Amino acid sequence: MYIRVIDDFGEFAAVRGDWDAVYAADPDAQFFLSWQWLFDWLTCHKTVWFVLAAKRDESDEAYAAFLPMRMRTQYDEKFGFFNQLHFAGDGFSDYTGILTRPEFEAEVVPALAEFVKRKFHWARFTMDNLLMSEPRRRLFLEPFDKVRFSQTDIDYRDSRHRVDNSLCLAIDLPEDWDSYLATLSANNRQKIRRLLRKVDAAEDCRITLATPATFERDLRMLLHFWRIKWESRKGQRTESILGRNFVMLMRCARQGRLMLPVFWHGDRPVAALALLVDPIKKSLLFFITGRDETYSEMPAGYLLQAFSIREAIAGGYSTYDFLKGDEPYKYLFAPKSRRLRALNVTTRSGRNLGGELDPRGLPAMIQAALDFERDGQEVEAERCYRQIVELAPKDGLALYRFGRFLAKRGDHAGARTWLTRSVEAAPLGENAWLWLARSLQAVGETNAALEACGELLKLQPHNEVATKLILELNAHRKPGIAALSVWPVKRPPREAMLDPNQVLQQLAAHRSSSSLGSKTKR
Repeated sequence: MYIRVIDDFGEFAAVRGDWDAVYAADPDAQFFLSWQWLFDWLTCHKTVWFVLAAKRDESDEAYAAFLPMRMRTQYDEKFGFFNQLHFAGDGFSDYTGILTRPEFEAEVVPALAEFVKRKFHWARFTMDNLLMSEPRRRLFLEPFDKVRFSQTDIDYRDSRHRVDNSLCLAIDLPEDWDSYLATLSANNRQKIRRLLRKVDAAEDCRITLATPATFERDLRMLLHFWRIKWESRKGQRTESILGRNFVMLMRCARQGRLMLPVFWHGDRPVAALALLVDPIKKSLLFFITGRDETYSEMPAGYLLQAFSIREAIAGGYSTYDFLKGDEPYKYLFAPKSRRLRALNVTTRSGRNLGGELDPRGLPAMIQAALDFERDGQEVEAERCYRQIVELAPKDGLALYRFGRFLAKRGDHAGARTWLTRSVEAAPLGENAWLWLARSLQAVGETNAALEACGELLKLQPHNEVATKLILELNAHRKPGIAALSVWPVKRPPREAMLDPNQVLQQLAAHRSSSSLGSKTKR
């Protein structure tokens, strides 16, 4: 089995034809595994992502399976940093999974799992929102043996609100509206007919479908109502949730993959639904709703669902999917239920496979170290920095930040080592030269500190901090003692070295020139 790692948007775009063909052929495929949805999500959500593309032989013309994934870097109090894998859509998609042609399933699914196990460094694989046939699920999990890995189910039950989000309700739609109504209770059937007749007659109330001219207005209205209801529970996450929904749903609207019915009472917008449209799998997916909670004259949300189901049947769709959650109102529409079988696969050691960290997580590691440092958690910060410089021993920025951290703590001998390595790796790092000069001064290496200041002034000739430091160092410089060269940057000849007195004169001239220029402009 040939498996290729795709981690570039250009390469991802190049396999779209194969992806769409596999999507159409795969009975497990669903909207959140469509190429367009994942491309849009990954382009607007900054993350480390990659796709495993598989085919039986490298010479085969088309790929037969795809596993979209992303990677996060987490911190554990016991082991420090570790890497965590997710399916790529996790974080915004109600369902995740794998795409494969059915005839290759038995061969390719375990091969993809083996590749994940052998080629990547990770301690946890979170298979959140996993919607997959049981045979495929067993094939994928089989390589994660019980000797090296533990498997723990993810519980989606919300006891506070009495909702089980592992249950996913959907309607298998018949060919006509009357056949669908026959599946409902008599009372429910009569209620839907009566209320929809009133809406269709356009008396006080009406339902409209958003158009290219009204999508943005209607979506903003929906999200405004959503905010009013959910902001108190979502807290600080509210803005990011709203932002992601607006960006993603507007993209869907522009691509013809969004249906947005709005319920009006007169000129007053009362409620709206956002439904994702999958023309390949012939499904409508109820994604998000917003409703004016102060309105009580008619059951607006209930009517929008009935209206949308009728539209789906009229449009030839075969499935109306309520997505995650078993809220009681969904059962009024006679759906069938499926259950997400999500789980965490974790190494029993708690450490990354192979004992190494994924270098793609370096920016997140540096940010975590800075956060610990900012919050005064020095032990955690130092542990982070030591893992960082072990992973990236030639990263000038990482080396500088660790050296600066040690210098701030007063460990100038340690800072000298890491700051020296920083300027070796990145000789143009002005801040690294400055902090190195300070640490050299602190450990009594005056001449070496002067040389570091000289290197800084070559990069920033008018750096006042460096100039002041030169004055301090000159006052303590011991004549006849050669400066130590602590970096492998080619040392300039003696006549080319900056004379501190000349630097001061040049700086004074620069200030005078700047001052005269300012007065002239006024």
